[in-house]
Amino acid sequence: MQIANQIVTNPVARGLNIIGDRWTMLILRDAFLGRHRFNEFREHTGAARGTLANRLEGLVEDGILFKQLYCQSPERYGYWLTEKGLALYPWTLLLWEWESRWGSGGGGGPVPLQHHLGQEHGLKPQCICRHCRQELRYDDVKRVISPDAEPVPASEISKGLGSQRRSRQQTHSGSDQALSHVVGILGDRWTTLILAAMFIGLHRYDDIQQQLGIATNILADRLKSLVDSEVLARSEYQSSPPRFEYRLTEKGKSLYGQTMALRQWVLDNLPPVAHPFRLVHASCGEDLAVDVVCGECKQTPQLGEVQFERDPETLEQAL
Repeated sequence: MQIANQIVTNPVARGLNIIGDRWTMLILRDAFLGRHRFNEFREHTGAARGTLANRLEGLVEDGILFKQLYCQSPERYGYWLTEKGLALYPWTLLLWEWESRWGSGGGGGPVPLQHHLGQEHGLKPQCICRHCRQELRYDDVKRVISPDAEPVPASEISKGLGSQRRSRQQTHSGSDQALSHVVGILGDRWTTLILAAMFIGLHRYDDIQQQLGIATNILADRLKSLVDSEVLARSEYQSSPPRFEYRLTEKGKSLYGQTMALRQWVLDNLPPVAHPFRLVHASCGEDLAVDVVCGECKQTPQLGEVQFERDPETLEQAL
C-alpha cells in the first residue's frame, strides 16, 4: 500500500493544516503564557502585522481562539484559548520539554518546568499509552493497514497542505526566543510531513519524493535543514551514481511523542474521519491513544499548575 495513503489521511496531517505554521505555533505559545492582546503577540512573536492578523483570524475560525472586545474606543480585541485550544496544552508541554533538552541554549530559551501539585517538583512531560500507562517509545507502535484501502495520489498531499510556504521572515531582536529551535524545525508543514514519512519507514530520497509528490528543490532544502539541525543523519548507500538515505537520530526520534500528542488532539477534538490504517501499541495490543503526564508524579499537568522562571530577577509565570 502506498505510504501516501498513510500520510494524507493521518490525523497528524489534519492537525498540521490547522497549526503547522511557525507563526501559529508561536501565537499558541504566547496564548499559553497568558498573552492575549494583538500588540503582545506582535512583540513576542516578531510576526509582521498582516501575518499576525491572518493567523489570529485563522485560529478563531478553527475554534482554537475566541475574540473578545476589551476596549470600546478605539475598538481593541483580545484573543483567548477555547476549550479546543486548551486541549493543545499537553502538546505544548512536550514541545517545551523537547526544546529544553535539544535546543541550542543561550539566552531566551526555555528553562526546566516546575510542577506545582502538592510538593513542588520538576516537570518532565511524558507521552504515555492511555491503556497500559507505559511511556510511548518510537519503536513500540505498529501500523495495521486495511486491505480495502484505495490508493491515494501523492498530489492529494499537496492539496491538503494548501499554499502555505515556509516563512523566511526573521523575528526582531526583542522577540521571545522560547521554543525557537523546535518551531524552526516543525513550523513548516512539508518538514513535518517528511518526518512523518520517516516515522512510517521511508528513508531514501527517491522514495520520499515519489510518495509525497514534493518538488525536488523543496525536498532537498527540507532534508538539508533536518540534517543541519541533527534531526536526521545522512549516509551514502550507493557511490555510482551517489545515492543517500536519511535516518532519524535520537534527537529526531524524540519528536515522536509530540507528534502522537498532536494526533491525539485531532482524534479527541475534530470530527472523525475514516482512515485506512490504525496504530497499535505493541506493548499492550490496544489501539494507540496517548496522554501526557508528569514523569515525576504521573499526574496530568493542568494549566496554572506549571511554572517557570525566565531569570532570577523575574517573577514566576504560569505556562
